[in-house]
Amino acid sequence: MVCKIAGKSPATNIKHLNLNNIEITEIPDIANSLGHTFSNNSSFNNYSTKYQGNRNQAENQHLKFKSNNLETYNNSFSLDTLRDAISKSHNSAVGPDDIHYQMLKHLPPNAVNILLETLNNIWFAGNFPPSWRTSTVIPIPEPAKDASDPNNYCPIALTSCLCKVMERMINNRLVWFLERNKLLTPLQCGFRKQRSTTDHLVRLESFIREAFIQRQHAVAVFFDLEKAYDCTWKYGIMKDLHQAGLRGRLPCFIEGFLKTVFGPLRRLPIRNV
Repeated sequence: MVCKIAGKSPATNIKHLNLNNIEITEIPDIANSLGHTFSNNSSFNNYSTKYQGNRNQAENQHLKFKSNNLETYNNSFSLDTLRDAISKSHNSAVGPDDIHYQMLKHLPPNAVNILLETLNNIWFAGNFPPSWRTSTVIPIPEPAKDASDPNNYCPIALTSCLCKVMERMINNRLVWFLERNKLLTPLQCGFRKQRSTTDHLVRLESFIREAFIQRQHAVAVFFDLEKAYDCTWKYGIMKDLHQAGLRGRLPCFIEGFLKTVFGPLRRLPIRNV
């Protein structure tokens, strides 16, 4: 009951996996099996040889984001901007650095100023901290699916709260640029201010009611993209930002965030979920 009041789910035992009719019971083997599955589902590996070749050919075109950084969205961050980003942070789980949002919310004024100076130094230097690319991956079993199948787990990455604070500040500038230049389709309602998915539900209901009144048929097609985030083409994101006219620090920071160092698969930390 205490866990429910605190908004925490009760811990459950780690499930054994079954891969190619082989039962996997040891925690290190479970972690590695899940890690290999998540890797195979990633955008780097989840393409056929044909499409991988087309993608590699497209990525040969180098995107140049060079700028004098005089654009408004490339300016330094203010103290108010940092405080606003911290205040809007939810008390989510910490990343590998164990820095919680509550620690940031209770920093004394001098410490906040030092934090702002540090983040601005990262912003100006363009050096994305390697530690911010490290995350604790928690495998969450998908509801009503076989928990022994590694493909039925969703990887939740717990990243640095400091990184997420800076992400929030940068995202606000990116959204401002996209909205001001009307680069988002009017039909997009998700992840936009003063809009929500309810707008689409109202629009759909209106189509259906009009069809009833006019004695016609209303046809709707819904798409559910499987593992959409896992299969996102990172170069495609940067190409869209380049075509949108973004230059300088903002797209370079996003590029640094999206970069992944491919190497030997490291063991995933497994926790009770």
